[in-house]
Formats: sequence, C-alpha cells, structure tokens
Amino acid sequence: MMSKAGAWPLALLWGLPLILSLAILVPAVADGAAWLSLLAHPQLWPGLGLSLFTGAAAALLALALSLLLLAGLHGSAGWRWLEFASAAGLALPHLAFAIGFGFLIMPSGLLARLLAGGDAPPGWVSVQDPLGLSLTAALALKEVPFLVTAAFAALARGDRIRSLGLALRAAASLGHGKGSAWLRIVLPLLLHDLRWPLVIVFVYGATVVDMALVLGPTQPPTLAVVIWHALNDAAPDANRMGLAGTLLLTASLALVLAAAATLARVLRGAGRRALTAGPSRLRPPRRSAWLAGGLWLAVMASCLGLLLLLSAAPRWPYPALVPPVVNLQAWQTMAAAPAPLWLSLGLGLAASASAIALAVLWFETQPPSRDRWPMGLALLSLALPQLAIAGGQYRLFLDWGLAGTLPGLFLAHLTPVAAYVLIVLQGPYRAFDARYMAAARALSVAAPAAWARVKLPLLKAPLLTAAAIGFAVSIMQFVPAQLIAAGRFSTLPMEAVTLSSGGSRPLTAAFALALALPPLLGFLAAALLGRPRWR
Repeated sequence: MMSKAGAWPLALLWGLPLILSLAILVPAVADGAAWLSLLAHPQLWPGLGLSLFTGAAAALLALALSLLLLAGLHGSAGWRWLEFASAAGLALPHLAFAIGFGFLIMPSGLLARLLAGGDAPPGWVSVQDPLGLSLTAALALKEVPFLVTAAFAALARGDRIRSLGLALRAAASLGHGKGSAWLRIVLPLLLHDLRWPLVIVFVYGATVVDMALVLGPTQPPTLAVVIWHALNDAAPDANRMGLAGTLLLTASLALVLAAAATLARVLRGAGRRALTAGPSRLRPPRRSAWLAGGLWLAVMASCLGLLLLLSAAPRWPYPALVPPVVNLQAWQTMAAAPAPLWLSLGLGLAASASAIALAVLWFETQPPSRDRWPMGLALLSLALPQLAIAGGQYRLFLDWGLAGTLPGLFLAHLTPVAAYVLIVLQGPYRAFDARYMAAARALSVAAPAAWARVKLPLLKAPLLTAAAIGFAVSIMQFVPAQLIAAGRFSTLPMEAVTLSSGGSRPLTAAFALALALPPLLGFLAAALLGRPRWR
C-alpha cells in the first residue's frame, strides 16, 4: 500500500540526522582561525600523505588480489570455497583482525618465532612502521572479502548469468582460452561494477581510525588520527580544527578520486584495443589463485587462532611456539565487567532490527521511483569519511542534548547500519514478483497476513543477510560511538582500542575475540535460517 506517511520514520530517524550532521560542517569552511591552526599543525602534510598512501595502496592491493582469486577460481571447484571464505571474512570486524594481525607480525609475534628464532625478538619495525606498511597490508587483506562478495553479487544477477555464459562460449568458439575469455569479457564488467565498492574501500582505508591506532605509524600518524585527537580534545578550538581537518581530508579524497576517474577514461581506449586483439590461448591463473587464496586464508585463520590462544595465555615468553600455561583469567576479568559487551550487543540488535523495519516500511509504502533519494544518501554516507559524519553528528547531538545518552548512541549506530541495510535490501525487495501477493489477495487474504505468509518467507534470505550485515556494522562502530558516548558509556571497540595501546595482551585478545564472535555467529545464523524450506 503506497503512502507518503511510510517515508517519515526513515526520514526522521535516519535521513534528517544524517543531512543535518553534514550541514553542520558547512560553517567550518569559513572558520579562518581553525584553518590557520590546521595549516600550522606540524603533522598535517605528512599525515595527509600517509592517509592517501595507505588508502590508495590498500585499495589497489585488495583489488589485485580479488581479481586474481576471481580469475583463477572462476568455473573451478574453488569457486564455492571462495564464496564461503569471503562471507566468513566479511563477518570478521576490522578491529579484531587488526589486533590479531598485529600479534602475528610484531617482533615477538608468531612469524618471528617461526622464522627468526633466537633468544630475543628481532629488531623488526613490523607494527606501527613509519611508512604505514603494516596498516596497508592489514587493510588490503581485510577488504578482499568485501570486493569478492561485491563481485559475486554482480556476477549472480539473473540477466548476467545467461549473457556471460553465451559470451564465454562464443569466445571459446573463436579460439580464446578460458583465461583470455575471462580477461576480455568478465574483467571489464567487474571493473565497472566494482567502482563504488572500490571507492568505499579507498575512503575507508584513508580515514580509518581504530586500525590506524593499532597498526598505523605514530610519528607522524595518519591525518585521520590527527583529526581524531583534535575532535576528542576538550578545547573548543581543537574541535573546530578537527572539523576543518575533516573537510580538508574529504576534499583531498575527492581530488584523488577525480584524478583516478580521469586516468581511467584516458586509459580506456588503450585497454579496449588490447582486449579486442586477436584470440589468445591464455589459461586462468589457477595455481597462483590457489596459492594466493591459501596464504590469504591462512593469515585470516592465524589471526583468529592467535587471538584465541593469547586470550588464554597469561604468559608466553619468546621464542616458545606455544604458551607454557593456559587459563581463563582474561575471560573471567571481562565477565566480571560485562557492560561493554551487553551494550554492544544491545545496540547491534536494536540498530539492525530498526534498520530492517525502516527499510521494509519504505519499500512497502514508496514507489521505486523514489528510491533514488535514500539510496543516494546511503551511498553518499558510505563514500564520505566517517570522521566527517561523526564530527558533524557530535556537534549536532551536543546541541540536541543527545551526546552522552543511549538514544544518541543508538542514532549514531543507526546511521551506517541503515545505509548498508538499504543498499543490501533494495535489489531483492524491488525484484520481488508482485503477482504472488496479488494471488494471495485474490484468495481474500488480508494484506498483513499475505505479507507474513507469502512475501516474508520468499524474502527471508535477503532480510536475514541484511540483518546480519547491519548487526556486524553496528558491532564494529568505534569513531561515532566514542564521540557520542562522551565518556559515559563504553562498547567493545572502545575497550579493545584502549587495551591495544599497552594493556594486558590476554585481555586485549579476549576483547578482540568478543568483538569478532557475535558477527560471525550472526552470519552463520543468517545462512542457516535463510535456507529455503523445500531444500
């Protein structure tokens, strides 16, 4: 049933706060004192260079590894394995992976114990290195599941499955090998469809704060960390400088993306000539893909295994490969103060359930022609630096009296969760065949009953997937939660970041695992409960 009133809940709870959070940044453009303070900051330009380098390098490395896996495993027995591994990797929060990755590559970490040995840890600068290489590597490895999942979604469209099959068979009949056909037919389509996911990966990598605090350089830090410290400062002048910094970082990212788009257009002609050359017997890079995929999966699994082992190891002297003593003291310490865990779980459930309800209400009451407004706003919110939205949101919630309150914390989590849920649900919901509902109504079934008995079971899988993604996104929120909590509340990411800066390693590992397990269980539940009943 179409009704304009159905748009109001989404507009008031998500759209309006998001737009006002961005609008409140506009006065910072004309704040001369803030700009002068920012331009005089000694870590501004080195930090900006580090942010752009880590974001761009991580995005390109993640894209290269994703394309290698997709090209090498397409049409093989490893295709289903890649789909499962990418879904599992997507459920692992960035911060939990960063902490595990740090334990893996640090001078006294597992790699040093296996490769270097000796009586003392080697003098490696493998964590918080001045060039940000460890941060770049962690970002690249963690973003592979996101890009691979986006590629699977692009290739799984009903119209594309048939057209790609016909095109690949035609290429084979013209003498092209499987690798050559994939390079000339599938790759251009993927590069087109992965534009927005790649933008999101680049922006996230250049503006990430929690991973940068764990793995990134410190002298100087990335510009995102400089801005983060300014926004957290008690001095209003420092806050205004932080807002000016978010605008500068946003403008810099926009310039880089514009330059990349221009370069892509310039190279498009050369790429077209290369791809339309004569037939080639090029084979898919099967061995390289299996090797790269195995190493990538080994790193991901090692990080989780290290977290599990460290959480039960009160002492693990170098160069022992296993801890001499294990106990559950770290878990008992965390269980004695469970408020961060319960708050994170409660916010995740509330934000994901609310986002699903708001999205379903919108799709049920609004025509598809109006989708461009919430979808455009959702894409904009993901393509903008999180610091910009969180900084504006913090100033807005201070004016509204929501800073340091549970409603404010809920709205801060709802902002990114609703964006992801809208993007995930829009395709399946709009593709639903309305004739099923028409048939139910023709049998005198009331509209609510028809929705619950016909539409809901058919859309169960995408709804559960969207809920799992929303829950995972909520659990991993650090920047907006830290700002809006104003020191009155603490969530799992806040505790994990604080402990990673020098706290107990077992307790850090326990909090990182507590951060990782709920999203993993959420995706597992969505996969099990979303299976069709007739299978």
